[in-house]
Parts: sequence; structure tokens; C-alpha cells
Amino acid sequence: MGHIIDCFYWDPALRFEKDLQIISEDVGNEITLRKPIFTIEALEKIIERIKTARKEYLRTHDIPAVLEVIDQVNKLWRDPTYQGRKLAREVLPVVTGFSVEMIETWGFDYFFDIIKKDNLPLAGKLQPQNFREFAPCGDGLVKAYGKPHVTYSNYEPEVIGHICAGNILGLAAFEMVMDKLVDAATWVKVPTEEPVFGALYAKSIEEVDPLLAHSIAVLPFSSQDTHVQEYLFSHSNLIRATGGEQARRSLTPLAEKYHIPLAGHWHKFSFIVIAREFLSRQASEIAELASLDVCAWDQQGCFSPQEIYVETGGSVSPKEFAGLLAKEMERTTRAIPKGTNSGKMQVLDGYYQYFTKETMGEPVKIFASKEKQWLVVYDESNPDCEPSPLYRVIRVKPVSDIMDLPQKVRPLSSFLQTVGVAIPQHRLLQFADAIGKVGATNIRTISGMTLQKAWEPWDGRFPLQELFEHDGIHWVSVDTKDIAVEIQNALIRKRAIVKEAVSEQ
Repeated sequence: MGHIIDCFYWDPALRFEKDLQIISEDVGNEITLRKPIFTIEALEKIIERIKTARKEYLRTHDIPAVLEVIDQVNKLWRDPTYQGRKLAREVLPVVTGFSVEMIETWGFDYFFDIIKKDNLPLAGKLQPQNFREFAPCGDGLVKAYGKPHVTYSNYEPEVIGHICAGNILGLAAFEMVMDKLVDAATWVKVPTEEPVFGALYAKSIEEVDPLLAHSIAVLPFSSQDTHVQEYLFSHSNLIRATGGEQARRSLTPLAEKYHIPLAGHWHKFSFIVIAREFLSRQASEIAELASLDVCAWDQQGCFSPQEIYVETGGSVSPKEFAGLLAKEMERTTRAIPKGTNSGKMQVLDGYYQYFTKETMGEPVKIFASKEKQWLVVYDESNPDCEPSPLYRVIRVKPVSDIMDLPQKVRPLSSFLQTVGVAIPQHRLLQFADAIGKVGATNIRTISGMTLQKAWEPWDGRFPLQELFEHDGIHWVSVDTKDIAVEIQNALIRKRAIVKEAVSEQ
């Protein structure tokens, strides 16, 4: 049975003097995506409508009411029988190339847990002077680096715009939720790679509370549509954007032209660090968890690991750990298989590159899946940081002391983001402090690298506070106060994923 999906959303009662032209795109499997060609007249009415709905909603609703609506919407999506989820389950694997297992497990089950009512950040602005050492925040710890230097401040934003990257699922929904917590109307440019989920989520909000939904507009348009971008930038209080280097280069001048604050989150580099203590008592379990970080979203997120640094001196060597990881990569890939966007050539290129090194006698050993679905490379040939080909290609490199890593990754300081860790508590904060000083922002327990907690900073800034103010403080978070407990909980989560996959096969 085919599906026709509207990749846009605004108040359905809105009428234009001239009907918008709709372009239809057949993406296969009898799925057709519909996108409008925007006129300035249509954009004017859409922006005016979300501003009006915002005012109407604020007269009768407060934060608890907003949270209740979001909670009801998320309950819909967590129900496997919900029609919106069933539709997304059929359509998103075709549109994104991710497997249905990835969409279900990582895109639905865990994403909606992150933005459930009890997890959303509602605290006021954190005072940097109170966080000059790691101190509690949420269920983890944060520390502030640098001196305050306010470049933007607006505690009553009327319209916030979002330009979302398409490498993972859920960004558009997260942005809608955050905006409602600061009483702002929202427009979202959904990505060309994944224009579906944002509109489906907005429509599910309408099912629960139409007026709140009418303060949201989901707008699919090309980055080449300069008249659309210029109009939206000139009628917004703030733009938050995620994307790569090309997006940064095109959006920064536009923001400067219209004097609009741009909260940009661009291309980043992330990696895993494993301390020797965990190789002496839990090496197989840590390999289990590392495989989940590598497989999640097929390494397409900024928070996905590109290398794994393993400390020497444990009872399991870094090379032996690479072998353990390979076994777990096979098991995890069966549970969360790759989709059609499998990066086959990238995996093959990595295989032949390191196969050549290995046969030439370099200190390299490859562990490859028979079907070339993943590749683990133990590599002593290059001690420097290197970007991965991605798509489940991961390098394991030895390091004599994890405290040598901050200096090693310093050249990448402006690109550092997430560091997945298996480091005992008595060494963790010293490492977190050192790696935070050189630019990393999120220290997360291994297997949780792609599980953003709502209270954590993004690229050194808290997402809710970022909508109000840009103050120049660089925040670093540790996602837990007790890493041993967090690892045990992570193992339960990982094994539940594998067990469920096996039972369905």
C-alpha cells in the first residue's frame, strides 16, 4: 500500500491568495513526498500565524500545561500501535536509508525517553562562578570554563528558526519542544535527507493541542532558495542550525547580513577512551557497549565515535580488545542492522587500505565481517587522530596513559565534541577536566554517546539557555555521578536490545 506524505505543516485553516505549487517526489516503495514551493506572500502569512498562535496560547497556558501536552504527544509515539509511528516505521527506512530496527530502537524508544516531561530542563540560568569545579546538574556533573562575554540576550524571543541536519532522526521534534519551554513560535527547516518526521511530529501535537501546534511551522525548502532563507532570517529573533562545514559557510554571512544571532552546531569529532582498569575486569562487557556506540546511526552523528583509544597495562591488550570488539560488532549488527544507506564503498575502501598496510608488515590488524557490514582496525601505524570512513568502520589505537590524550587531540580542539568513556570514577574527573580544557564538551558513559540527555550542553552551550543568551562560557558535562552504576545500566539496555532482536528473528 502506497503513502503520500506531506513534508510540511502549519495551521491547516490558513489560506493563501494564490494556492502554493506542490512538488511530488517518488522515493520508491510507492512512497511519494510532497513539498511546497514557497512565495513571499505565503511565508508572510505563515509567520504571522505562528506569532498569533503564540500570543493566543500564552494567554491561557503556562509551562506545566505545555509539559503535559508534550508528555501526551510522546506517549502517542511510544505506543507501537500509534498510526503516526506505524506510518513513520514504513516510510522513514526508505527515506533515510536507516534500517527499521535503527528507527524503532534509537529513533523512537530512546529519543522519546530523552524528551519526556520528567527529563526536560527547567532550571534557570546556571551561574558559572558556582561551577568552576565539576558540580551536580541533572543526573550528572558540569563545569564552566572561560569568562562570561554576552553577545546576545533576549529573554522574550517571539520567533525562533531552526535549520536541521539530516544525519539522525529527531532534531526537529527536540527543537519544537525546547521552543515551547521559552514561549517562542517556531519554524523548522527540515533536511532534504529526512523531511518527514518533523511534519509528522507537528501533526501529532495538533492531535493533542491544536493551538500549540499552530505556533509551529515545518518548512521544507532547499538551501538554494535564497529568497526563502532571507525572509525567514529577517523575521526571526534567533536561528539555531545544525550541519556541516558547507552549512556554516552559507548561513554565517546570512545571519550577519540581517544581524540575527546564529547558534551554530557544525561538524565535530568524537572518540572513545577505555582505561586499563576496565580491561582487567570487564573487557568483554566494555566491547559490548562500544559496539553499540559504533553501530548507532551508522556513525553518522557528530557524537559518533571515529576512533577508540585503549590504555595499555590491563590484562587484555588493546589488540585483544579489538578482537573482542569485532565479535560484538557482529552481534550488535544482527540486532541493529544497517539499512540501504550502508556506506558499502567506505567500508570496502577502509578494508583495502588497511589490508594493504597489514600485508606490508605495518603494525595493523584488521577484523572484518564476512559481508563487509563493519570493520574493526587495530592500528599502531599512525598515533595521530584520523577521521573514520564511518558506516561502522572503527580504529582501535593503543595509548600508554589516557592522560596523554588531551595533548594528542589538541589540534582538533575546535572540532571536539563527545568522548565516550570507560574510566573508573577515581580517574574520571581528572581526565574530564583535561579533555574539557582542550575543547571536548560531553563526556558520556560508553554506549551512551548518541543518547543526549536533555539537561546536557550541546557543543559547550545549554540548548535551552542558548535560546535566551550567548555568553561565551564553555560548559563541559559528565553524564553520570557514578560510572560503575551507569555501565551496569547500559549493559542491561544493550542486552535487552539484542535479546529482543533475537526473539523477533
